[in-house]
Amino acid sequence: MDHFEDPYHRGVCELATHEASGRNPLCHDVLQITLRLDSDDGSIEEAWFSGEGCVVCEAAASMLMEKVEGMDRSAWEALDARGMLAMLGPSVPVDQQKCGLLPWRVLQMAINNPLSEFDEDGPTFGGPHLGEEN
Repeated sequence: MDHFEDPYHRGVCELATHEASGRNPLCHDVLQITLRLDSDDGSIEEAWFSGEGCVVCEAAASMLMEKVEGMDRSAWEALDARGMLAMLGPSVPVDQQKCGLLPWRVLQMAINNPLSEFDEDGPTFGGPHLGEEN
């Protein structure tokens, strides 16, 4: 309940390098995670979440942001669904495990979704912009 009532890093990372969103249609949870990863070693320097969800989803997101912040690449790569459920503890009912796993799934997507592939005008494809062609 502490993580639900006073969440850790609820909001958006101002200097995000990675982000992703996801939802759980069964419980109507919607979650966005923004990250700032170190460009040299891939460690998570900042982790933030936003969205609307049930108590389990929002508390799990807060707990996960607190846990992964500062993790190096090998540590966050080793974090799996079982580890996430273990972090949540046995008090999460089986029918709400999807709610608790949503933040973990969105984190995995965010880590693999760098923002550097986009500029102000959308995706970059390595060629000239339409405005540069005559």
